[in-house]
Formats: sequence, structure tokens, C-alpha cells
Amino acid sequence: MMSPKGKGKSFKISPKMSLRKSVVTAPRRILQVGRNDPCPCGSGEKYKNCCIKKGEPFLKKMAKKEEKRLRKEAKNHSKTDYS
Repeated sequence: MMSPKGKGKSFKISPKMSLRKSVVTAPRRILQVGRNDPCPCGSGEKYKNCCIKKGEPFLKKMAKKEEKRLRKEAKNHSKTDYS
């Protein structure tokens, strides 16, 4: 096996490496809200003047609510009869 630099040297992979499980990363579940965007809480104010002090936990909570709403909407859509 060639080395990464291609100098012709070989290297061995530890037997433990073959037993390692691959890591699967999930997408972040957090809303991306700009400071001047409307607040996701629905107050109508700018995010920077409303809930910015609540920070990341607030955005995660809002993302979960949005995900739940989208799942419910998709479920209702799948039940719709288009005949």
C-alpha cells in the first residue's frame, strides 16, 4: 500500500481500526434567525428586541416545534385523496 505522500512506503492499519464504528452526523436542529429577522415566537418584533437573550435553547425549542408541525402537515398530506 502506498503512503499518502506517494513515496512508495507502506503502512499497516491497526486491527482495532477495522472494529471501529463509523460516525454518522445528523443535521443541526436549530433555527437560523438573523438579528433583524422577525422573531420566531410570533410576537412580530425583531428577534434582537425580543427573544435573543433566550439564546440557543430557545431556537432549538422553536426548531422542534417547526419539525413537529411539518411532520403533522406531511402526515395529513399523505392521507389526502386526490382521485
